Amino acid sequence: MRGAPRGCGYHREHTSRRPPVNLLSWCEHGRSAHPVAGRLAGEPRLAGPSTIDASTLLVYVMDIYDPWSYAYLPSVSAVLSAACSLVDVEVVHAGRYAAQPFSALADSVADAALQTTARFGDDFLEALHSGRLTVDPTAAAAAMISLLAAEELPVSTVLAAVQHEFFVHGAPIEAPGVLSRVATDLGLDAPAVELFAGSTRAQELAAEDFEMAKDLDARGGPLLLASRGERLFEFDGLGASAERLVDQFRTVLTRP
Repeated sequence: MRGAPRGCGYHREHTSRRPPVNLLSWCEHGRSAHPVAGRLAGEPRLAGPSTIDASTLLVYVMDIYDPWSYAYLPSVSAVLSAACSLVDVEVVHAGRYAAQPFSALADSVADAALQTTARFGDDFLEALHSGRLTVDPTAAAAAMISLLAAEELPVSTVLAAVQHEFFVHGAPIEAPGVLSRVATDLGLDAPAVELFAGSTRAQELAAEDFEMAKDLDARGGPLLLASRGERLFEFDGLGASAERLVDQFRTVLTRP
């Protein structure tokens, strides 16, 4: 799959070839229980502060190993940070490269390097072109779910840490020792994070994310959505400025 992901129309309602997806219901019933950092298995997530708008959910659909999401992160981080105190934020892991040959990742990196301002580290490029770099999208998604489940850090902080390890140092999050190091650097309980990442439940959640991404037609690149009531809004894609995305998010909050 070559070339940049499609551009996203400003605040158009998101449409899909598949049946409509109720993201708020999915978040509430499918992703609310993560037994990490002291949580009990099956324990529902506690309600957020009273300032949280329960009618709105911000959803970022992405693949942690997608160079286009790496290029999009500086802009999307601004809206994720602006949203975290106002609405719930969820990450859906797309597993974009799960069913593609490894050459697809190398092609996407080459395209992203030419078409965006993203900069890739020498260690990453050497590992990529030498053939030493291997990734397991399902294990990576499970690791990300575990890191984010602690809910102790902004989503953008966790995404940036993991993508820096990969796209700068050439270290996949599922490689031996990497998840523990990242969790420790982030101030999380590394043994608990590793334990859940290797669990059957984390693998199941990763598979559910891949299916959700298919439902949202997001296999072609990062996708930022807002679910408000019965409506689903799509933000501008790669190339949009941080200010643009934050402005779009504020507009979504004014919609009935």
